[in-house]
Amino acid sequence: MPAAGQPETLGCELPREREKWIAIRANSATVYFWSAPRGAELPEKALPRHPREPRSIGGEAAPASFGLKPRNKEGTISAAEPLPRILIAEDERDLAEMISFHLKKRGFEPGLAANGLEAWEELKSGRWDLLVLDLMMPGLDGWELCRLIRRSEDRILSGIPILMLSARATPEDRVQGLELGADDYLTKPFSLAELGARADRLLQKKRSLEGLQREIEGLRLQITDQESNLREIIHDLKNPLLSIGASAKVLMNRNSDEGKISFLRGIYENSLSMTRWLEELLALSDFSLKSVEKDKEWVDPGSLAKNAADLLRPIGLGKKIEVEFQNPDLLPGLWANKRWVQRAVENLIANALKYTPEEGKVEIKTRLSRKGGEMGVEISVRDNGIGIPGEDIAKVFDPFYRARNARNEKGIGLGLSLVKQVVDFHGGKIEVKSEVGIGSCFSIFLPIGGNGPGNRGEREAS
Repeated sequence: MPAAGQPETLGCELPREREKWIAIRANSATVYFWSAPRGAELPEKALPRHPREPRSIGGEAAPASFGLKPRNKEGTISAAEPLPRILIAEDERDLAEMISFHLKKRGFEPGLAANGLEAWEELKSGRWDLLVLDLMMPGLDGWELCRLIRRSEDRILSGIPILMLSARATPEDRVQGLELGADDYLTKPFSLAELGARADRLLQKKRSLEGLQREIEGLRLQITDQESNLREIIHDLKNPLLSIGASAKVLMNRNSDEGKISFLRGIYENSLSMTRWLEELLALSDFSLKSVEKDKEWVDPGSLAKNAADLLRPIGLGKKIEVEFQNPDLLPGLWANKRWVQRAVENLIANALKYTPEEGKVEIKTRLSRKGGEMGVEISVRDNGIGIPGEDIAKVFDPFYRARNARNEKGIGLGLSLVKQVVDFHGGKIEVKSEVGIGSCFSIFLPIGGNGPGNRGEREAS
């Protein structure tokens, strides 16, 4: 510390080609900025009466404006780019103005807030690129302001980079600041050059993230356009396929020649297969969390599973496969999207029928179950078909993936992927047990809907 009454150099030299700016503290409340040629002596006597106004000693007069335009990649000044705006929330006015002065010299546009509430209002009312935040302020301190910012529903405000300043230098304080959402933490006393460098780094990170977000949004729009085009193509293909299948069916009924009937049956079955593939593609492109949540209702899981079994029973009869449905328990209602859950059960049954040989058996069963302490309804589909190799089980829910022993069957590998998405969106679980040559059992667990309107007693009473 300097002797009593002596000025204190704060160590914030701002080098220029022929001169340097020096901040000098005369007492606890006054900071002087000086521009002096290299090697000039510091003032030892009277200081100017206007301490925050830059003065010149033995050299050029202080410039009237310290703002600089940002530099482009070639290192030249770009007048077209707006200056990055940095809000300085610091209750020590002299320190705040010294930081502001330095950030101006680095090409930023600083603003000042004397306390946390003032900073909060500034952040809500204007566009800021970075917040330099002192922790120890009267009223709303830095901890609480940081918490408010990160919990804001305004996506831009909640994502602003925060550089914390504090005299509290313990590791616990740094960890607490970072856990609250600060991007960086600088302890006092600090070098203004380091503060500027850290501000540069945080702003560069912000620009990079914004660039990535723009790229992601561009890709999302491209995907949306492609999905829209795909839906149009699928709809255009479905109509002629349905017409071909219907025509083949009519000709089969009018023909008595077995050779022609076999040929027409192939056309009919292939048109149905291609129509189902197109429907799977449509379902996968239409499926989203929004589509699931929008039409949720109280659903009877037993009736839903029985409807799915009855719908696909004719396919089983065509292969002489027994389709058995069991519903032994009185099941509670599920708060679910009926359309999508039934589609998931239908896909499991259709999958079982596809890979079960003639005269096989498919069992559909519903029951109450408990998983991880949570009550729910389990719907299982068991077959005695070809089974799934152990190394393929973990991948059967991946889009377009097909087990090696299933590639001779027609399909594109989207049915089980859709099942997994439906179950996940309902907060459920799906399990598969299988053995090659023995068969497979797929089970979906859906938790009893505690998040729907009304309780179970009210539903049953109604």
